[in-house]
Amino acid sequence: MAADSRDGSGGDDAGEGYLLDNRQTEAGERFDALAELFDPVNVAADPPPAGGFDLVHARLVLVHVSDRAEALRRMVRALRPGGRLLLEDADPGLQPLLCPDESGPAQRLANRLRSGFRQLMAERGADLAYGRTLPRLLREAGLADVRADAYFPITSPACTVLESATVRQIRGRLVAAGLATDEEIERHLANVASGTLDLTTAPMVSAWGRRP
Repeated sequence: MAADSRDGSGGDDAGEGYLLDNRQTEAGERFDALAELFDPVNVAADPPPAGGFDLVHARLVLVHVSDRAEALRRMVRALRPGGRLLLEDADPGLQPLLCPDESGPAQRLANRLRSGFRQLMAERGADLAYGRTLPRLLREAGLADVRADAYFPITSPACTVLESATVRQIRGRLVAAGLATDEEIERHLANVASGTLDLTTAPMVSAWGRRP
């Protein structure tokens, strides 16, 4: 049993407030980039048996769901005894910058646009500090052997693809909210395309535990 932001699992619960509409053409580019960045750190499992799951995995889903607590309870209930739950969500609050090395105007513009993106997400109910809570939430849900780690790449080609697709997807909302001008967005996209920015992502926190 697996859920991923690419299938719209978070979009229905968030309703019209879901910022990154999976029907937009840029969505496919974002999903491919996310897979390239984060697939290497996932776990694998045999096909689940009847009557329960050995593994339930959700990536970048719960942060967008309004009733996250109920969604988590359902995932735990879907596990067979001994089955494992793996949750992965970003935590922009832990590392909020797109360009950690803010060495010039291009980097400062990039970080300002990333700040605008976080603002739009928060206004639509996304919990931008959710990733860090995952280990505690798994323990509170009754799971045992809870572990977690975090990962964020720097200067991967996929970071460039992800940033370009994301900004193009939300540019209208950034402009409408007064968070950026069209000229600034065009300048940022050109800076990104130049390959001279060291871009990163928010840390992806992965937490897992076992149902006793």
